[in-house]
Amino acid sequence: MHNLNIVNKLGERDWKVRVLYAFVFFFVLLALSYAVGFVLLPEGSLKKLPFPVFGVFKGQEAFVSLFIKTLVYNIFMLAFIVLMNIFRVRSFTFGYLPLYANTIILGLFAGTNSFSGGISAYTTQGFLLFLRVGFLEFSAYILAATATVNFAMYHADKWRGDSFKKVKDLRDLKLSPQEVILLILAIILLVVAAFNEWR
Repeated sequence: MHNLNIVNKLGERDWKVRVLYAFVFFFVLLALSYAVGFVLLPEGSLKKLPFPVFGVFKGQEAFVSLFIKTLVYNIFMLAFIVLMNIFRVRSFTFGYLPLYANTIILGLFAGTNSFSGGISAYTTQGFLLFLRVGFLEFSAYILAATATVNFAMYHADKWRGDSFKKVKDLRDLKLSPQEVILLILAIILLVVAAFNEWR
């Protein structure tokens, strides 16, 4: 029950509480998945997985092309998270699902040193690259997810055995001034991350 109360903080009315707990969950899941990858999986074992984004960006392209493609992809991910937030079970909105699924994937890739690009995730250089790019991207996703929690249009009281009921219309979706600022900051972070990735 205590663990459930912690998860409920992700849907807290106070946006500051939502942001705080969303970042806590991010770091916990990232650390756990990194540990699993580092301890249990062979180094480089995930390099051959067919993730579509890896085929989109090629370092031989011009900076502007790489920057735009990266930014468009990341904004698509952000929009998907926001769109998923129209569904909610109890106080948990579904925008957190792709956010934290990607967090686990990131941790596994880092733990197995499976990123392409020639920079080892085990080095200081790899960690600094994460701070300049990956952390900014995930911070943007977290801010978008927490800012749009109140977009939930379909609600269910239980994870199993309960159908979704419409509780809001599209015209009822509103953001507070603070939540608007969070979304704007999320877009700015994605722009900076895309620039840092290819500069």
